[in-house]
Amino acid sequence: MTSRTARRKRIIRVRSVEHQMAEANLARATSELANLVELGKRLETLRTDLAMAKGAVAGRALNTIGELGMRLDMAKENLVAPTAGASARRDQMGALAQRAMVKEESAVRLYERSRKSAEQEMERRADANRPFRTGMRLRLIDGGIA
Repeated sequence: MTSRTARRKRIIRVRSVEHQMAEANLARATSELANLVELGKRLETLRTDLAMAKGAVAGRALNTIGELGMRLDMAKENLVAPTAGASARRDQMGALAQRAMVKEESAVRLYERSRKSAEQEMERRADANRPFRTGMRLRLIDGGIA
């Protein structure tokens, strides 16, 4: 293995770790967004379940129900900004993960190209060092008889 091939193999390892870290960050951001969306759904469910009782109701109960409804509405409103931020973070992490994957694939292609080039060079050198033999048969290049 040449030094260039070894260096490219090390680069592949680094790019692989970067890609794994980017995927983990993407998963974390996606989970955070899912949690915020789920919280918003629970708040909405609580708000719809907060119904007025039929018949005679004490004023204090009506006041409590109204205040609780107002607080649930405020909590839902205050959840909009964090949800938008989490969505933007998830999109950003997705783009970073995509870029990391492209870099990793590029490094793998460069390594493969370098490895093949090194193999061809070693083969060429080995052929150049062979002693000349008399009486060797000529070989046809394109599938002829040996």
